[in-house]
This record gives sequence, structure tokens and C-alpha cells, in this order.
Amino acid sequence: MNSQRQPWRAHGSAMPIAACIISFFLAGCAGPRDISAISGRQTPERPSIPSPGPQSPAPKADLQEYADILPSGSDPTGPLTLRRALAQALVGSPELAAYSYEIRAAEARTLQADYLPNPTLNLDSEDFGGRGTRRGFDGSASTLSFSQLIELGGKRSHRVRAAQWDESLAAWDYEAKRLDTLLETNRAFIGLLAGQQKLELAEKALMLDQQVHATVVERVRAGRVSPQEEQRSQVAVGKATVTANRARREVSNARERLATLWGGKAARFDKAVGDLSAISPPPSQEEMLAAVSQNPDMARWKAELESRRAKLDVEKSKDIPDPTISAGVRRYGDDRSTAFIAGISFPLPVFGLNQGNVLDAQQKLAKGYAEQKGAETRIVGAVKEGFERLSSAYDETTSLTHDVLPAASSAFEGAREGYRQGKFALIDVLDSQRILTEAQDRLVDAMAEYQTAKAEIERLIGGPTGPTRFSTNVDSGEVK
Repeated sequence: MNSQRQPWRAHGSAMPIAACIISFFLAGCAGPRDISAISGRQTPERPSIPSPGPQSPAPKADLQEYADILPSGSDPTGPLTLRRALAQALVGSPELAAYSYEIRAAEARTLQADYLPNPTLNLDSEDFGGRGTRRGFDGSASTLSFSQLIELGGKRSHRVRAAQWDESLAAWDYEAKRLDTLLETNRAFIGLLAGQQKLELAEKALMLDQQVHATVVERVRAGRVSPQEEQRSQVAVGKATVTANRARREVSNARERLATLWGGKAARFDKAVGDLSAISPPPSQEEMLAAVSQNPDMARWKAELESRRAKLDVEKSKDIPDPTISAGVRRYGDDRSTAFIAGISFPLPVFGLNQGNVLDAQQKLAKGYAEQKGAETRIVGAVKEGFERLSSAYDETTSLTHDVLPAASSAFEGAREGYRQGKFALIDVLDSQRILTEAQDRLVDAMAEYQTAKAEIERLIGGPTGPTRFSTNVDSGEVK
């Protein structure tokens, strides 16, 4: 009776051997080994960017650089320097945070690529439910077996290598986005500085118009000039008031635009602190072009091409068929006996191998070389264009500072004093003041254009243009 209820004990050695088979297949499902050891090659080059965590999407190096001015989890208040604005953008930028998660996702794909195919557990039963001696399960044969796909041709190592290069690409994309974030913050900060200076000029121009209007009123009451001049001066005051109000709105918009770069709901800082007039002669175009290789948009193409080459190797490795081995035990119901089984199977490439996917990977690799050349041409052209903008803004700033503004200021002061003495007409005063105001506005625009062009070139070459890089002095709050 016991032998019928426990048929698997008919041969005592069957279960230990079956256990060994199970252990063998489960061992093949163990966690991944060291990836660099598996690939047999060095881990792909990546920019020196630590993988950011969910709470800290900015690179650790940047956070250490700004740690002394960046309270955790707070929006900036009080005077805002460029260095503080850059730190805030690195920590709080929602777009940059999204790229940090992509790095983690790429690391997870590399981890997954290293896993072996899972084994399969098979349970078959034959010759049951029939008639006569095959009625029920008395004459059935039941088989318990495991099967495992064996990857040949280095499929696993090629797969891991491709995932590693994709991980490197994600890191380069993060670095490019980090520099884009810094550039956008630079632009917004420069725009705010320029807006604040224009507001100061507009308020100063309004005050001058009011002073001229007071002088005109005094001369009208003394009967020295026509009452029409009072109306003309009043119009000038009205225009200056409109200009000042528009400048205030533009400053308010610039403040909010800057705050949005770090995810702020509102600008809580008082004002931007910096010096747009700190300019220096730009370096030569040759020096800028020599540094183009530092641009992550260029540097990433080594990883891009290696990734596509690795994916081509993956497709080529699929030309080698992968066998499936199996092993197990079988129980015969008629005599309660057991026996071992083993087998191996190969797919037959009757309907072609993997030529289509191999050709597709080859074309993508060739396309990558063409795209790399296009990226280099585009970046070099952008550097040349930026150099012309930077040089033009520098020349204009220098000319306005040393030649135009001193002459316009002297002409206005002379016209205003001459009007008090009755030597000039009001139209001469208003015209000289207009010329002075336009020159001052243009100087602010030229300085802002210089600083913006400098920041854009530093983005294109992936680093500073020289020792006078546009950066913030935290102690003085000045932009040098």
C-alpha cells in the first residue's frame, strides 16, 4: 500500500539527483556578476557626473561648490547673486531632475542586460484517461524536467556592452542639459540685470524731465518763453513716466522668469546684484575652436558611435543559434519505476538568420558617423558666429563708454545750462536729453549682449573662455 501511495520512493537515488538538477538550473539564474568582468572590456567613458538621487538632481561637485550659499529646500531671499541663482537652478530645475532619472533608468537597463535567460519547468503526463490498461493514470508516464537556453556567440557580453554605452550616453545627455540649465539661468540673470539698469535710467530720465519742466514753468511765469514750451515739457514728462512704468513691468517679468528656472512659484529675492560693465577683450577665434571638443554635444558622439557598434555586435551574435538543454526524471505508472531523461534542441535557421537586423544596425552606425560630422560642423559654425557677436558687442561697449556717452552727457549739461541762461531753446534741451538716454540704453543692451554671447560661447566650448569667465564674486556680489 505504501509503495503505491509514494511511487517516487521506488528508487531512493532519484530524488537526490533531481535535486542536483534543480540546483544546477537555479544557479544559472543567480544575480548578475560584475559587468566590467563580464564584458571583458573596460567600462565606457562617462563624464565625471555622479548619478544623482531623486532628492538631489544636480551633480555633487556643483553642490559642493555652492554649498556655502545654498540653504537646503529654500528659495533665495534678499540680494541675488549669479552664483546663488546658478546653484538654485541646478538643485531645483524640474527639467534637469528628469534627466537625472534617465541615468538611473539606464543603469537599471545595464543591470537587466546581465541576467541569464530564466529556466523553464516542464511537467508532462502521457497515456492516461484511456481504456483498458490505460484507464485513469495507472498506465501513464509522468515527466518532470527543467530546460535552459544557452546563449552562444557572446550575446550576453555584447548586450551588456551596448547597455553600458547607453548608460554613458545618458550621462552625457545629463551633462548637456546641466550646461543648458546654467546657460538659461545666465541669460535670465543678465536680462534681469539689464532690466534693473534700464529702470534706473528711466527713473533718472523722468527726474531730469521733471527738473526741466520745473525750469520751463519758472521761465513761463517770468514771461521769458511761450506757454507752449510748458506743454511740450509736460509731454516729455508724460512719455518718461510711461517708459519708467514699462521698465518696472519688464523687471517684474524678468524676476518671475528667473524664478521659474528653479521651479519657484514666485520671486522672493529683492533684486539681482551684479556688474554688467565688467568686460574684457575676447580670446581669439582659434582658441575657442580648439576647445570645441569639450562640448558634451561633441564628446557624446564617441559614446554614441560605440553604442551603435555594440548594438551591431548584438545583432551579429544572433546569427549563432542558441541550444536549449533539458534534464529531468520520468515516472512510469504501470510498474511504478522511474528513469532520467536528458535532451538538447537547436533552432533551425530555415527561413533566414538575422540579416535584416544586422543591416539595419550597420546603416544606423553609418548614419552616426554622418551625424557626428554634422554636429561638429554645426557647433563650429555656432562658435564662429558667437565670436563675431562677442567681438561686436565688445567694440560697441568700448565705443559707447569712451566716446559716445561722455560727449552726449556733456552736450546735455551744456544745453540745459544754456537754456537756463536763455542761450538755447527747449527743443535743444529735449533733443540732447533724448540722445543721452538712447546712448545709455544702448550701452546697457551692448553690455548685456556681450555677457550673453560670452555665456553662450562657454556653453558651446563646454568651459570658460579664459580667466575672466562670467562668474559671481559672492563677497562683493559683483559679476566679473
